[in-house]
Amino acid sequence: MSATTGALSSAAAGVEGGSRRLRVLMLDEYFPYPPDSGKPIRTWNLLRRLAAHHDVTILCHGDLSAEQKSAAQSANIKFESVASIEEASGFTLYGKLLVNLLSPYPYSVAKHFTARFAVKLAGLLTTQSFDLVHCEWTPYARYLSDITLPTVIATHNIESQIWSRRAKRSANPLAKLFFHLQAQKMERFERDVLSQADMVSAVSDADANKAAAWGARHTCVVDNGVDLEYFSPQGAGDSNRAVFIGALDWFPNVDAIRYFADAVLPLLPSLLPALRTKVIGRRAPVSLKAFLERRPGIEFAGEVPDTRPHLSEAGMVVVPLRIGGGSRLKILEALAMGKAVVSTSIGAEGLAVTHGKDILLADSPKEFAEAIAKLSASPELRKSLGSQGRALVEGRYGWDALSQKAQQVWLDTVPARGSAV
Repeated sequence: MSATTGALSSAAAGVEGGSRRLRVLMLDEYFPYPPDSGKPIRTWNLLRRLAAHHDVTILCHGDLSAEQKSAAQSANIKFESVASIEEASGFTLYGKLLVNLLSPYPYSVAKHFTARFAVKLAGLLTTQSFDLVHCEWTPYARYLSDITLPTVIATHNIESQIWSRRAKRSANPLAKLFFHLQAQKMERFERDVLSQADMVSAVSDADANKAAAWGARHTCVVDNGVDLEYFSPQGAGDSNRAVFIGALDWFPNVDAIRYFADAVLPLLPSLLPALRTKVIGRRAPVSLKAFLERRPGIEFAGEVPDTRPHLSEAGMVVVPLRIGGGSRLKILEALAMGKAVVSTSIGAEGLAVTHGKDILLADSPKEFAEAIAKLSASPELRKSLGSQGRALVEGRYGWDALSQKAQQVWLDTVPARGSAV
């Protein structure tokens, strides 16, 4: 997937000095390096810039690798970690899901709450002085209940929305019921923790408005972004080649590419018989890989060290998501490279894109197939969408400018409750 998106030595570029230096304790599920999928890309690109001007300590699950320790040291980020969460599978997983039916917490919250993390957090707050506690993923907000310091919760998505959309798309009645119950539990949890935080940071206006409607005291928006130097235009690409990029261990992406293969591709032979679609993504389930390799017109590449050559050779990028939340970094990366993008409305949700100007939106299989054929037939349209898309990300979605907004969130939150100094 994406590489480190810029040299560590340039981390200070986005955040200006001169502001008060804060001592921030960040809570997250794992250390966000390497930045090879959506959440760690966002966290790392903001954090390494913020850490150049603030004292940041991350508390996370999982032992850090030598590469991660080196990255933390280079970015001036301190870290504390506890043992990894044991990943369940097979009958063990089904057993835990069954037990979770009796829990008031959704599975993703219950799974990530461990006594060792809580004890380590209490110890850090007792022995060290912090100005602010920043929760980098909503499920970890369960650890904030007894904290008296100012708190920020960063919401990468409205989590209950993802569960609700997954329930809607599930054909199995038992799965539909389970995901519906998870959505209800997650919404109760989100309403509770977001209303108690001093600041809720969202990646889109829609997510911020939802948090405010649920009682969040203060909300702000720090958009997802892209490294404008790392992802730059490199040519028009082949008009008969499309590319899909997304982590394939995340169900919304699995659903998206299955939908594309089952519902969209069969419509294309009569419109664009020469089309080839490359699928790129980490940790694809064996069943998904086998499914894709049986589909004519699809080339399965799996995980790659650098997505840019694959983006460069393609004439267009497809984002057929039907489930999701927040906003899509994969679209920002494609636009930064001047690529024409076809997406569902859900896929482009949260981004300031305009249909027909910098993206094409298509919500039915027929519309999606026709949009692909239209792009293939018109180099002028591909060029226009690509250039307008690049202009959009240059004006709004660069990490340097976004890190300024992220810093202001911290600075605004501490005076709201007073400093620990």
